[in-house]
Amino acid sequence: MTFTRYELTIPVELTSELHIGGVDAVPDRDGEGTVIRFCRNGLDEPTIPGRSIRGAVRAACDVARQALADAKNPTTQKGEAFSKESWISLWGDDSLDTGKSLHDRRLRSDDSLPIRQSALTFHAVSFPQYKDSDSGDSPLPRRHGVGIDRTTGAASDGALYEHEFLPRGTRFTIRITAEGRDDESMENKQSEGIPGPASSEAIELLLRLIRSLFKSKAISLGGRTGSGQGAIKVQESNEEHQDSDDQYLRIVAKSKGLEGERLVDVVDPLTGALTEGPESSKGTDSSACVGTQPARIKITWWSPTGIFVAEDEELTKQRKAAKEAENEEKGINEEVHEVVYPLRDPSVEWENAQLLIPGTSIRGALRSRASRIARTVLAAQDKLPTFTSHDLHEQIAAEPNLVRYMFGSTEYRGAVTVHDCLSTKRGKRIEVTHNAIDRWTGGVIDGGLFTEAVYLGTKWEPIRIDIDLRQLLNNIEAEKGPEAKRGPADAAEAEHSSLEREQPKPTHADYAHAAYVLLGLVLAELSAGTLPLGSRSTRGLGQVVVSTIEVEGADRKGVDLPSRNFTGCEALQQPETGAGAMTDALYEGQRKLAEQVLKHLKDKYEETDWSKRLENGPGAARKQSEGMGAADD
Repeated sequence: MTFTRYELTIPVELTSELHIGGVDAVPDRDGEGTVIRFCRNGLDEPTIPGRSIRGAVRAACDVARQALADAKNPTTQKGEAFSKESWISLWGDDSLDTGKSLHDRRLRSDDSLPIRQSALTFHAVSFPQYKDSDSGDSPLPRRHGVGIDRTTGAASDGALYEHEFLPRGTRFTIRITAEGRDDESMENKQSEGIPGPASSEAIELLLRLIRSLFKSKAISLGGRTGSGQGAIKVQESNEEHQDSDDQYLRIVAKSKGLEGERLVDVVDPLTGALTEGPESSKGTDSSACVGTQPARIKITWWSPTGIFVAEDEELTKQRKAAKEAENEEKGINEEVHEVVYPLRDPSVEWENAQLLIPGTSIRGALRSRASRIARTVLAAQDKLPTFTSHDLHEQIAAEPNLVRYMFGSTEYRGAVTVHDCLSTKRGKRIEVTHNAIDRWTGGVIDGGLFTEAVYLGTKWEPIRIDIDLRQLLNNIEAEKGPEAKRGPADAAEAEHSSLEREQPKPTHADYAHAAYVLLGLVLAELSAGTLPLGSRSTRGLGQVVVSTIEVEGADRKGVDLPSRNFTGCEALQQPETGAGAMTDALYEGQRKLAEQVLKHLKDKYEETDWSKRLENGPGAARKQSEGMGAADD
């Protein structure tokens, strides 16, 4: 038997915030809420567990291997490095069997499970610099959010949350070790059905594939990836000739034919006393393993009124306390009012940080409008039941199917990823003071004075939206079931079908196109200026003027999203001063840009008949039947 031990180190940098949950805490729904803490180790240091890294890497590798199998790549054929049997040896199990019983796996009760220890070990990463202070305070920044009630349009009861995160720009090294075994036989009767050990060739190819996936930014860590969180990039070497796989992948131990050897010849390989680089990669071009890239939408925009997403309340209180302490030290006797500022990039010092619109905020606005459009169409068809619950999760389950396919549900993640949007230049700051009115007396409430800082003329990065077609089709299949494969005979029969026969059953691609049309309608409303972003929209803030929309298309299994650019007129371009007024020419430009989007959707997907693909969620039907039953009682 020959074994080879490898070590792969990948230095990475967060390009967005990262949250990985730790031990669940019971929320106090009657209080200010419970902070969702970052995962911590026994030393109370924030930690990325190895299982979190492994899960993200395994999911990306499964997608890449499937892409190779679809392309009939020789490495996926039987007996090769990425065959199904070898894949199980590498990872320890088949991900398709996760959660299945012996019966579902077609195994007898006395059969051994076809699993073994994974050949790869993913090591945890700790951040001692963010360890809690002796008083228990955490130095990690926090972000708060709120779920919106689909009925009232206001904050859902009990849906306020706050979580800790690692800021963008945080650097760390991902470390993976692996062991390949060659010429090892499985002769024990108890080993029947259990996959053999992974070969050193398969290990080396897989580690190079993992490195390639990280370089292509195909792997995100942690939760809320649909809102752009957990994005990472590989830190490239300063010297070009050193930026190769061999710089990060090395053999730390190797032995063969140890029987009868001296003790030192056995111990040195086991301890890794002699290290060397792996042989040159052969076989698979790792760049071809990345798989299909998502469709990408880039929206150039600006706001004439200013966008306001409030910062964490705790930061506002800390700023007020610091100002009061400063006045006391200087002997200034004046009342200090709280000033609520917009959210800023927490990875930079507050004074120099740019304004930030979280991907969760933009994604929530898009989803809410998509749900509104879909429910409006269903209402026109008399297919819309009313929301019978104010529970947020039940409302999400009751949303129309196309909304869930795009944005996800409690059962599967969405296909749409919306990234954080940073300002490139802060505009002019103005402070607006408000009074809270007593509804009984009509006067000002004592202590109800509050001030908000708004930045006018701010210049923003484009809004970036990714659409994962693989995930979109998986979501459709999760509800519709596997799609039957049609042979030549089926196609001929469908071609010669007469008018009196039923129309062919819609395919998964038809539903995917319909979901894309729904998202396109949302973008048309954004282009028309009828979809505000951020909070305080009823007070006139949050207005959006879209200048251009660039679509980088993609296709997969019959789903075709073509590339297309939509350009607005000169009136829609942001003025050099940053700020601008809403004029008749601007309104007309918005209308024409929205018409461009609608015309493209009609010309490309008219035959899709997307509105007929709209269906109520399973939660809607369930809650409706429960309501009828309650009425009968």
